[in-house]
Amino acid sequence: MKLITKPLIAFIATIILSACAALTPNFEEPQVSVHSFKILPGGSINPTFEIGLRVLNPNSFSLNLKGLSYTASIEGNQILSGVASQLPIVPAYGEEDIKLKAQADLFGSMRLIADLMKPRETPVGYTLKVKLDVGTFALPIYITRKGNLSIPN
Repeated sequence: MKLITKPLIAFIATIILSACAALTPNFEEPQVSVHSFKILPGGSINPTFEIGLRVLNPNSFSLNLKGLSYTASIEGNQILSGVASQLPIVPAYGEEDIKLKAQADLFGSMRLIADLMKPRETPVGYTLKVKLDVGTFALPIYITRKGNLSIPN
């Protein structure tokens, strides 16, 4: 009985893994870019921002986004983070704009201001990390964008 069980388990595992790989054979990572950024009115010491993201889908199937989370850091200081759950479907070979509300991280922002007050010779680095949740049976899509901002002395 043991001789049959191990090969059978290996065969079933191979079939399952092959089926998972066939679900998205030519999957290309969606592109995410920031296209708008504004401060929303409010009376709090911790400002709220509206961030406009554009999600571009280079695939032959639509992306039914269930959720999204993101963080934005400048010089390693996390300054914004947020989540969203009511998101549009991004059509195949299409794009959608998503508006997010974000709260500034007060302590991260204070550390950033202190870092920027120091004289510097190099550009200021930023990182945007986005996680797109496309459903229960699909793995989330992680996107990281890094770059530099030129800040005059």
